[in-house]
Amino acid sequence: MKRSGKLPDPKKSQSRSVVVPLPDKNANKYFSYREAWGRIKRAQAYGYHLEAITLEESIIADRLISFLASAGKIEGNSKIERHSLAHLIQRWFELVPEPIPSKYFPDLRVAADGWRQRRNKVVHGMVKSAPGASHDDVLNFLEEAASVAVQGDALARAITDWGTRFKKQQGKQTSL
Repeated sequence: MKRSGKLPDPKKSQSRSVVVPLPDKNANKYFSYREAWGRIKRAQAYGYHLEAITLEESIIADRLISFLASAGKIEGNSKIERHSLAHLIQRWFELVPEPIPSKYFPDLRVAADGWRQRRNKVVHGMVKSAPGASHDDVLNFLEEAASVAVQGDALARAITDWGTRFKKQQGKQTSL
C-alpha cells in the first residue's frame, strides 16, 4: 500500500461506519455474542472448524447456564469452568424431561448431547489415538469437523431461540 502523507478523507471513512444500537441491558454480553457469531462465520468460511466448534460450545453452554441459573438449579455467580457441557445437558434433561422440538431437531436436548459427543471426538481426535491403533485419515477428520461445526451452528441458534421463548413464556406466566 502506497502512503501519500495525506490525511484520510473523513467522508470516505464515514461511509464505512456502521451504527450499532446499544442493547438496553448487558451491552458487553451483546458485543461478545456479535463477535462470537462473526468469528464462527469466518472460521467456517476459512476452514477453521475447531474454532467454530469451540465458540458454538461456548454459546450453548452460556445459554444453558443462563436457563439453569434462572431456574435456580445452579448458582449464577459460580465459576463457569465447573460446568462441563455434559453436566449442563444432564441438568437440562432433569429440569425439562419432555422433548423440546425445534425446526431442525426433534429434541434439542438429545441433539445437544449427541453433538457434544461428536464435538469431543473431533476436538480430541486429530492426533490422539491409542498406541498401536490405526489412525483415521486426516481428510476424514476434517470432513467430520466441518459437519460438527455446521450442526453446532444450527444447534447454538436453536438453543438460543428456545431460551428466549422460554424466558418470554415464564414472564407471561408470572404476570398472570
